[in-house]
Amino acid sequence: MTHRERAILALEGRQPDFVPHFEIEFQETACKFGGRTLFSRDFDTDRTGLTPREMNLHNARLRADIARKFDHSIIVSTVTPECPGRTFDEESCEQIAMLRELVGSEFMVLGGGDPTYAIPGTDMMEFVEKLYDDPQGMKDEAQRRVDGALRSFESYRNAGADGFLLWSDYAFNPGPFLSPEMFAEFITPYLKQTIDGIRSLGCYAIKHSDGNLMPVIDQILSCRPHGLHSLDPMAGMDIRTLKEKYGKQVCLIGNVHCAHMQTGTPEQIRESAEYALTHGKPGGGYIFSTSNIVFKGMPMESYDLIHSIWMERRNC
Repeated sequence: MTHRERAILALEGRQPDFVPHFEIEFQETACKFGGRTLFSRDFDTDRTGLTPREMNLHNARLRADIARKFDHSIIVSTVTPECPGRTFDEESCEQIAMLRELVGSEFMVLGGGDPTYAIPGTDMMEFVEKLYDDPQGMKDEAQRRVDGALRSFESYRNAGADGFLLWSDYAFNPGPFLSPEMFAEFITPYLKQTIDGIRSLGCYAIKHSDGNLMPVIDQILSCRPHGLHSLDPMAGMDIRTLKEKYGKQVCLIGNVHCAHMQTGTPEQIRESAEYALTHGKPGGGYIFSTSNIVFKGMPMESYDLIHSIWMERRNC
């Protein structure tokens, strides 16, 4: 069985020969591979001396190397450099095509993007005012974003993508950034259109969000994503409860405590990883992952530990 086949079985709610594993991002590549992911700032400041195509190939090779070293089943295409004279879609399609050529059908390859509204950054007040002052205008903009994203996703599919990671964050630790009523008005209809469009392309949709999603999780799952990531334990998202209530509806992905992986003890890290596997695996429909990403500043020993636990327990 290939890693791609394992991921597909899990996303379809079935049980592969062992629990698949992947990470959305692996930022500490320099620690393991002697190189790092390249971004637009590298091109803009001419730090690398590489052409846009060479930068994309560098990133694609790095992603493929990570997947092979750690037996990841899914590779998420890196946010590609935005270079003068080239669109983001052109860059993304090029890297997806490079990944597909590098890995063949060995791994699932995902494109990234999400047209739905996420937690605003520094413009939170402006966003809230627009929701109040011009709700129809915000809905019209949400529709334009969905229409544009689905055109892009079709191009990504044609370049070789098996599916898409929808990465808009909806929640803080206490709960969603919009009330359930506002979520139903400004998020859910557009998320549903997006996932329906992805399914119509014959592709898979993984919905990512940090934070406590429980007040809106039923709305999210009504949109029929294949997978839900990251099941954030720091926000009270418990894999045991989620598996009991929603394990038949969606593939659950994640739940390994990232704060413990950054500053916790090996015992805390082990406990979290084993808890996720113990309660996630039964019945299928689970993919092992951290509750965010392997981010810069996280000791690599922490990731090595959960990876070794996964290797020990994946067939148990």
